[in-house]
Amino acid sequence: MSIQELGSIGEFVSSLAVLITLLYLAVQIRQTRNATVASTMLNNRIQFQNIMIANRDSMIATIIVKADKGEALTEEEEYRLSNHINLQWNLLFSDYVQLQIGYTEGWAPSGKPALKRIFGRYGGRAADWWESSGKAIYPDAFIDYVEQNR
Repeated sequence: MSIQELGSIGEFVSSLAVLITLLYLAVQIRQTRNATVASTMLNNRIQFQNIMIANRDSMIATIIVKADKGEALTEEEEYRLSNHINLQWNLLFSDYVQLQIGYTEGWAPSGKPALKRIFGRYGGRAADWWESSGKAIYPDAFIDYVEQNR
């Protein structure tokens, strides 16, 4: 066997090694993405669960009912409700970002229906917060998304 033939065999073997390495890396990337999606889903559920736990607090539940009925709130109740509304908007933004990077793939509960719900809740306070603060702190892409789907 000549040096040229050995060189050809070496090239063939090295190209197979590169191909096997690329296939292995593709599998690893897919597994990493799946793990990231699962982690993102878990974190999203934890955020949502925290809001649901906060809703069970007898004080915030009473405040939400009063706000939804359009009743006047005390200063303390306004403060508690404001914090609750901030949690809601943070969850919506988190879901939006995850959707944009392809991690939620449409399973997040805080999509378009949630936007419509938040604008109709809390006696208009969430909508007022959006106009006075939300548009000032969130990126333009999220603002556009909210405005198109509210």
